[in-house]
Amino acid sequence: MTLATSKPITSPKNDLQVIKRDGTTAPLNVKRIRDVVEWACEGLAVSTITLEAGLKTRLRPGVSTREIQDNLIDCALGMCSPEEPDWRYVAGRLHIWSLWKDTLVARGYQYGDYPKTVATQIAANAYDRRILTYTPDELTQASSWIKSDWDLDYDYAGAVMFTKRYLLPNELPQEALLTCALLIASVEQGEARMIWAKRIYEAIAQRKISLATPILANLRVPGGSLASCFISAMEDNLESIFHEITNTARISKNGGGVGMNVSRIRATGSTVMGKPNASGGVLPWVKLLNDTAIAVNQGKFCPIAA
Repeated sequence: MTLATSKPITSPKNDLQVIKRDGTTAPLNVKRIRDVVEWACEGLAVSTITLEAGLKTRLRPGVSTREIQDNLIDCALGMCSPEEPDWRYVAGRLHIWSLWKDTLVARGYQYGDYPKTVATQIAANAYDRRILTYTPDELTQASSWIKSDWDLDYDYAGAVMFTKRYLLPNELPQEALLTCALLIASVEQGEARMIWAKRIYEAIAQRKISLATPILANLRVPGGSLASCFISAMEDNLESIFHEITNTARISKNGGGVGMNVSRIRATGSTVMGKPNASGGVLPWVKLLNDTAIAVNQGKFCPIAA
């Protein structure tokens, strides 16, 4: 729980103007900053006074609300220690707060209209159209399952990784998790589909189960796969070797991970087409596989210009 009640932050000038996220200016709202500080620290073993004191020296004319938020995050991270580990959760909450505000500015709303989010992402070709197997009423029902407070369970490292690695533009964490859950449950029949979708979403959102990176990053995008790992094997001939290298590239292109059995390749120094000591062994083929995996990184293939 919070260790102390903070005193109000005082600005250096009564008429201090700040730049809001939408580019407009407004008078500094000290109470608003204090409310955010208390919200970020609620239920944690930290002192709001300490966090406010760290920010007070950074207020100046023309400061942006984003900069104020970033400074609060820096203050929280600077105070994190083995004795006070909860500061990393304070920083995580502040990072999520910034994400909420950026999303509000970008699309005009935060949580509360999941069907609109789906329609917007479909129009942008960001969501797989399989989500449209759910009716508008079902999507509205799914929207009621979202609890924004589940965004606050991440420390700073987790919050940053989630937002930068997994979220699509103008998407919030619970929307990403809900979409994954709906797509996973989409193969179920009848009323069981929504029942399973809710159970899966709540398990993911409360971190009772963890989705593999290829699924969390790629399932909801067009062509995304429900599988994250694939196992294959090379036979001891050129046709099979290059066929499997091509398959590796295609799997990786669609976000999958590949495990390749190369034990069937003949050993170094083996005979090739009647010529003794001609085989280079498995290492040249492993290098080709590795180079393919690097060139066609999961879901991020970039062709080299001629």
